[in-house]
Amino acid sequence: MLDIKWIRENRDAFVKGLKDRGLEPSPREVLNQILKLDEQRRATIQKLQEAQARRNAASKEIGNAKATKNETAAERLMEEVARLKTESAMPCHKLMQGMNALLPDDIVIKEAVDMPDWFDPRNDSKGKIYLYRIINRNHPSAIARNFTWHIFAPLDIAAMREAAKHFIGEKDFSSFKAANAEALHFTREVTSVEVFDRGEGLIEIEVRGTAFLRHMVRIMTGTLVAVGKGKISPAEMPAIIEAKDRTAASMTAPSQGLILVKVEY
Repeated sequence: MLDIKWIRENRDAFVKGLKDRGLEPSPREVLNQILKLDEQRRATIQKLQEAQARRNAASKEIGNAKATKNETAAERLMEEVARLKTESAMPCHKLMQGMNALLPDDIVIKEAVDMPDWFDPRNDSKGKIYLYRIINRNHPSAIARNFTWHIFAPLDIAAMREAAKHFIGEKDFSSFKAANAEALHFTREVTSVEVFDRGEGLIEIEVRGTAFLRHMVRIMTGTLVAVGKGKISPAEMPAIIEAKDRTAASMTAPSQGLILVKVEY
């Protein structure tokens, strides 16, 4: 369908441009040229609309992807597994390239593989590895300030390591769950808690387990920091766990220091 308004506007501009160069085109020449330009314009608009439709369809499929359930939406992810069901016949490597072109810059798909229909990234996972990073010195990190918790007071790492041992095993972690945590039960198995002194004030707390409650790792970290500050002794940890009461544990560590390192299958 012709856009009469566009044709008239461009006709006047086209004629003026020719006259400025000393040319006198006939009305038919002007009309033919404008119609040609209009056809090119409409073809370009159609291509853009088709490209947008493909982008919207791809974005919708990305939105339908199912991923593992993480402790909190604010945490950083070093490695996440998601399932995408699609009717597209596009090879996995091409699909990965297309989705990376559509995703925000801080999200990258590193690998895409075909999986059986029964695979569920949430229910089929065998465990997770979390890492919490702390900067413990008199000044924060200018580079890692958005990915670490800065604590000025010196922390007793040996005491934190001693306290961390009490988390190991299958226990009721009600004392370390968010107030709005939703779960059928609050028993979880923690297989490992390590406190690493990386030097230059960097402390890393690595927590491994089969599953976690909402904010569980952050509350565990906040409690270990309280131990490091001398506010809680390692010997008090069993009583805090047995209390099955959120008020028994310490504060919830800020979200920016938490990283989901890996989901294990």
